[in-house]
Amino acid sequence: MVKILAVADVHSPRYLEEFVKALAHHEQPDVFLLAGDMINRGNAEEYTTVLNTIEKVLGTDFPIIGCFGNEEYSEVRKEIISTVGDRMIFLDEKSFILESNDLKVGIVGTQGSLDKATSWQRRNIPSVKGVFERRAKRAASLLKKMKDKVDHRILLMHYSPCLETCEGEDTKAFSWLGSRKFYRVVVEHQPDLVIHGHVHNSNRHEVTIGSSLIRNVALPAVGFITELNVWDATRT
Repeated sequence: MVKILAVADVHSPRYLEEFVKALAHHEQPDVFLLAGDMINRGNAEEYTTVLNTIEKVLGTDFPIIGCFGNEEYSEVRKEIISTVGDRMIFLDEKSFILESNDLKVGIVGTQGSLDKATSWQRRNIPSVKGVFERRAKRAASLLKKMKDKVDHRILLMHYSPCLETCEGEDTKAFSWLGSRKFYRVVVEHQPDLVIHGHVHNSNRHEVTIGSSLIRNVALPAVGFITELNVWDATRT
């Protein structure tokens, strides 16, 4: 069995107090997944606060793996990576194989894409439409390459890949919450688990698409840190 803790959208220091209280209900996992927007408005120093908080409560004897959210601004990502050092692994359009409890779990990390770029993104990200298309293609490629190398696959992303876990939000807003491109990635490649955040006001946090389990782990939406105990090694 693999014990996973997952969270997104702490926006430290905005929801840091709620994060600390939520951590107190958990014991050490096999892996802790951070699905983006762990800091608020590009405040890179707050990533150290987040990691210190996790380590103080749960210790250090497990990997922390994260992707970037839209508030880990592009211009501060190198600073974040430099600041955290080897305390965690960032998967920015990359993959990683976690070996845990006699299982190999492949994790693909990406910020994800939107169907419609925000006005800020249109002003500040050159060819943003192409960027979004490349992210989906890259995630699909990484999932495909891992299929025969691991027992299970996780897609770790910030934006939502489906409408269902956005229920509670204005349905017209989905274009700024997620991407149909990533929905097609999930349908075609069927990762065992998809972890995402970004959607603060959803009231439906878990759905299945084919054989893929999709979980919105945004702290403002679910109100707690998501814990998943999955994959018995004797029944892979």
